[in-house]
Amino acid sequence: YRYLPATPKWTGVKDIKKWENSPFYVVPESRPWFLNPDTDKRTAAINSMGIDGTYAHLIISEEPNKQDRSSRFLQQMPLQLFPITGKNREDLLQQVDNLQNLVNQGNSLPAAAKMAFTNYEKHNQESYTLAILARNVKELAREIEAAIKGVNNAFDKGEEWQTPLGSYFTANPLGKKGEVAFIYPAAVNSYLGVGRNLFRLFPEVHDDIILQNLDNRVSHVEQLVYPRSLNKLSSRELEALEKQLLDDSEAMFENEIVVARLLSKVLLDNFQVKPKFAFGYSLGEVSMMSAIGIWNQFSEMSNALNSSTLFGDRLSGAKNCVREFWQLPPVEKSPDNNFWCNYVVIATPSQVKEAIAAENRVYLTQINTPEEVVIAGEPEACERVIKKLGCNAFKAPFDHVIHCQAMASEHDEIASVNTLPIQENQQNLTLYSAAEYATIKLESKAIAEGIATGLCKQLDFPRLVNQVYNDGAKIFIETGAGNVCSRWIDKNLSDKEHMTISLNRRGLDDHSSIVKALAKLTSHQIDLDLSPLYSTVEETSKKGKITQRKVILGGHNITESILTAENKKLFQQSEISSKPVEKLAAKTNQIKAAPKPVEKELKVKTTPTPK
Repeated sequence: YRYLPATPKWTGVKDIKKWENSPFYVVPESRPWFLNPDTDKRTAAINSMGIDGTYAHLIISEEPNKQDRSSRFLQQMPLQLFPITGKNREDLLQQVDNLQNLVNQGNSLPAAAKMAFTNYEKHNQESYTLAILARNVKELAREIEAAIKGVNNAFDKGEEWQTPLGSYFTANPLGKKGEVAFIYPAAVNSYLGVGRNLFRLFPEVHDDIILQNLDNRVSHVEQLVYPRSLNKLSSRELEALEKQLLDDSEAMFENEIVVARLLSKVLLDNFQVKPKFAFGYSLGEVSMMSAIGIWNQFSEMSNALNSSTLFGDRLSGAKNCVREFWQLPPVEKSPDNNFWCNYVVIATPSQVKEAIAAENRVYLTQINTPEEVVIAGEPEACERVIKKLGCNAFKAPFDHVIHCQAMASEHDEIASVNTLPIQENQQNLTLYSAAEYATIKLESKAIAEGIATGLCKQLDFPRLVNQVYNDGAKIFIETGAGNVCSRWIDKNLSDKEHMTISLNRRGLDDHSSIVKALAKLTSHQIDLDLSPLYSTVEETSKKGKITQRKVILGGHNITESILTAENKKLFQQSEISSKPVEKLAAKTNQIKAAPKPVEKELKVKTTPTPK
């Protein structure tokens, strides 16, 4: 680092434009930081601007060969999880009272949470488990007060209890009644900033094989999902960047695969959740194969996807598969791409089938719930159908072609792109496909054929969900961006005993989402490991020891030497020029050398410093 002379004042837009085409950008918040393929370490600049007009510039970089990515960031987050077990209602409420006493004794919130977890580990076979969340002592007191009433209501009415903060209890735990299923959403739910804190909470995911294999694409996708800028982005700028991301089908798809993979790894590896089943919604079947490790040749898959015309001009963009099927002019003669749209329609499948019977350019593509479907096709024809139905409808956030006969020509190319070597099913999961609404044969060509068949025909999601449910799943965890599938599953199983959990929700930070999910899983008595949430470092004793140390005293008082009346006047000037700075430096140089120090012994009270 070095000091530079004072520079002209910041002049605003003109200065920003000088940096627009440079590799520099401002980081206003913690965010993922991936390396470009041609770099081997991360480098950052820290600029310090002094009140006296001088600047200090510090360049820092990481050690490229450092392998240890350990961090205590997860354990130091303020939201704490207090798991409490009990044999019955009275026992559970007594344990809640014990928790309050524990905090009243002066224990810090993290220490109390660790004690609660230690006790939970010893008694986790009890009949009931309550999970309380809190970020401070006052919040804990409110959650405990609400829990007392909530637990009683849960026992009396047989209903679950939860608070906006995430505290949760059920008197009907499903962990002993059914299995866990992972559900992977379609590749249309990503958004700006998705999974922003995952890499800081779980730094080991930086070394996951999916990121190592996709290093030629990660930096491109990163700049779309976590946009860089020199100033704070306005709402309009963020909307434009969001649209840019949505319009890049390959980037959306690859980002969804990465998010699904990392969320799955966090649950499987960090918290030891053991699902029995897994299935995907539409393109979620592809995410599923990557997320649970059936595929690990991610670079091969990415290269095949990006070299294919599927998301280039066949299913997206010019949508040439539809042009050919409808016998429309090629894009050179008719460059307008607004001949296709997708609508979410709030109506029953039977009502929609009847309404589109007279239209040859409208398709019922997806049945999400008994009262929500997706139609696609010619915009004018879709609007006629909606008008005929007289129902609520809105445009879907994607415009690519999928789940209809107009894309049947792409079956072989889809199968080709998804023909990859398979790995051992280490999680021993039962996987499902919408091709036949049945289990998948774990063989490379069979997987590819199933994905292609499922994507080229109408999707009946209620049928798929009920098949997995009938085979034993009762707890559904959405391991991907958003919580759309969770909402649909709740609708499809509204009259059946089940529970849904989403790990990611727009507007909620990653830590809160995951801890809330763990609270639900804990109360439903799903086998898992909560220990990563709690610090293993013992707290320093509050009682310091009296020790003797030798302290050298003497010399002029530095405050009196620098803060003279003359120097104070210099700093009070509204415009600090270089002359006052020079005077200050000269004055400082005039400070006489200190006389020989005098040795004295003092008794000081110190607190041992933890290693």
